[in-house]
Amino acid sequence: MHSLLTSFAGALFLTSTSLVSAAPALQRRDPTWLPAQGGCWSDNTNGQRALDKNLGGFDDLTPAKCQSLCDAQGFNLAGVEFGRECFCGNTVFGNNRPTSASVCSITCSGDVGQTCGGPNGIYIYVKNSYPFTVGPASVLDAYNGYQNPSCWQDSVNNRIFSGRPSTDIPADQMTVQKCIDGCAAAGFSAAGLEFGRECFCGNASTPPAESAPQNECDMPCLGDASRYCGGSNRLLTYHKPANNVPQPNPGPASPAPPASSVPPVPATKTYKGVIQVLTADTNLVVGYLNKDTQVGISKYSLDPTNREQFTFTAPTGQTISRAEITAVDMIDGYPFLGLIEGYANSDSYIGPGNWQYLFVGGVSHSAPGATPQTGANSYFISARQYESSVWTINSATGDITPQWINPDGSKPTTYLMGWYGYIGFGSGDPAQTNAHFGHNDVTIKFKFIPNP
Repeated sequence: MHSLLTSFAGALFLTSTSLVSAAPALQRRDPTWLPAQGGCWSDNTNGQRALDKNLGGFDDLTPAKCQSLCDAQGFNLAGVEFGRECFCGNTVFGNNRPTSASVCSITCSGDVGQTCGGPNGIYIYVKNSYPFTVGPASVLDAYNGYQNPSCWQDSVNNRIFSGRPSTDIPADQMTVQKCIDGCAAAGFSAAGLEFGRECFCGNASTPPAESAPQNECDMPCLGDASRYCGGSNRLLTYHKPANNVPQPNPGPASPAPPASSVPPVPATKTYKGVIQVLTADTNLVVGYLNKDTQVGISKYSLDPTNREQFTFTAPTGQTISRAEITAVDMIDGYPFLGLIEGYANSDSYIGPGNWQYLFVGGVSHSAPGATPQTGANSYFISARQYESSVWTINSATGDITPQWINPDGSKPTTYLMGWYGYIGFGSGDPAQTNAHFGHNDVTIKFKFIPNP
């Protein structure tokens, strides 16, 4: 029998399962990796890494291993350095440039017959001839009629723009052009980029916020190192003047369009209240998320004096996806209620037939639609992967559902489960989870209850 922290009494955890029979798997063609513009590049020039995703050091590193790891996380560039380090990305940042092959001459820790970069020399491979861009970054002046780039102060608790592009843009593929195209397709006349990886939409030519110096919107886009995509709590906005709206091609006369063909931005509201925990099948209330935690993991109980307060912002009476929920008191330094890679996991994948699990706890910000981020969180083993923008919230009913995104970008159906009141484990489906740990735990659900 498997058990995990059996002295604990009550848990939150997430699983995922398929509701349909598995279809035959499609055979995937292996990608082709070739040296990028000669292969060897300078790295850490002026303190800027060439590739932004650091997978760490390995005692068995080879170029093929690094390529496989980067491919599994959806990246198009893989770089090996100092004999044992692996980096991934979709664009080359800063002033890093191709350099002499002699800079990349350290043998690989996993194969002394191959070389894996050098000190401040990274050997970069590109997948399937991906057309990557190279820094340093600058501001894109205009695109598709959207112009006047301006920098503004923003806050996760009071967003300048509340709209979203028509389709999710993966954080590591973010560009100014993709954000503008997505906002235009959703009917918005303004687009804003933030933190190098986030896209927001609105209609205000002059946002209701304090302006910021242009040099504070200086984070390169994760999908295009040659352009800036805002900064930390700094929104880089583009606006399309009314007289620059594309007109239809001349043709036969047709009825006039409705007076307003651009949908207005719904009024938004910041909600504050508690999160109720219920059994998924019988709707029995089993508790509320607590202020205190167990080793940084959320607990729930019926104690009315220990209920944590949470806030979120959403269009009034509507459903918002990829939302963040802020905890008022629960976790100092980790403001968002999110999902964290489980202690016993070998990676951060969940899915059918896979028992791995996700803790519910305090995390830092991760962009909507992003794959798991590695970093500190509320769990006592801090170097785990996490996501914050995982909640779908119906602001009319209060129903809250999670959606984890796997490292390969897949989105498994994600379930909450409760173990006696406070800790989490398992993935696949509830039966797989229970079988692995020898439990018989029930699925639960969250419901937001606003304050009176």
